[in-house]
Amino acid sequence: MLSVHGRRGDGFHALTSLVVALEFGDTLTIRPSDSVDVLRCSDAAVPLGPENLVLKAAAALRARLGREVFFEFDLDKRIPMGAGLGGGSGNAAVALRGMNQLLGEPFTNEVLCEIAAELGSDCPFFIEGDPAWMRGRGEVIEPLEAELAERLRGTRLVLFRPDFGVETAWAYRRLAAGAPEGYEAEAAGVARVEHFIETGELGDVLYNSFEAPVGDKYLAISTLLAHLREQGVACLMSGSGSCCFALLEKDGLSSEQIEGIVRDAWGEAVFWVETSLR
Repeated sequence: MLSVHGRRGDGFHALTSLVVALEFGDTLTIRPSDSVDVLRCSDAAVPLGPENLVLKAAAALRARLGREVFFEFDLDKRIPMGAGLGGGSGNAAVALRGMNQLLGEPFTNEVLCEIAAELGSDCPFFIEGDPAWMRGRGEVIEPLEAELAERLRGTRLVLFRPDFGVETAWAYRRLAAGAPEGYEAEAAGVARVEHFIETGELGDVLYNSFEAPVGDKYLAISTLLAHLREQGVACLMSGSGSCCFALLEKDGLSSEQIEGIVRDAWGEAVFWVETSLR
């Protein structure tokens, strides 16, 4: 769930979100380096300069540490860019954890979360990666109760993304342009999560403030999701898009049936992954 409540005084948006990690992602290999940070990536489209969040994470850790330490990063990129899956934020958080381990763990996870919050609103979540509420501008993380988190573990789902991405900054501008109608009251978002905590029914909590404004521009997304819902599939756009996900439920359509619908709508170039909640 991603419920956006409006723009805050500091320019960020206030939100309430229910976030979970997946058994799917990029792989980041980290080694000490002598005198400079180096980033290599399997995807030629990924920028390798100082604007990359992994290198920003290295610079931020170095600044907090107060001494010159450098690293080499090899990124095997599997999460598509512009997908709304938190790929860049997750890489930055994993970089912080990996560098911290190589240095003998001078920082606690609490400090790593503080550093991560400097890099991006959703970066702190990936330090722990446990199912959690996300509040504030995304930097306030409150883990779900252990029993509920355990109930979520192993839930199967599929990810699917058309052959185009959605820029997060554009999506926020699009959402703001429709204010105040496009925003949801914080009480409504909290009530939805509280209902989910009571019932444990994951399908009841699915909501994304970005889905309507992004879907108005990219009709391929809104049309496919509407069709899947007509077939009884619990599905949602992830983050600011363009990736979507669908829950694989016992009495619902199979992964193969959903894949057929998705490829028929979006073509063979679609990104498709079957995975589960971690």
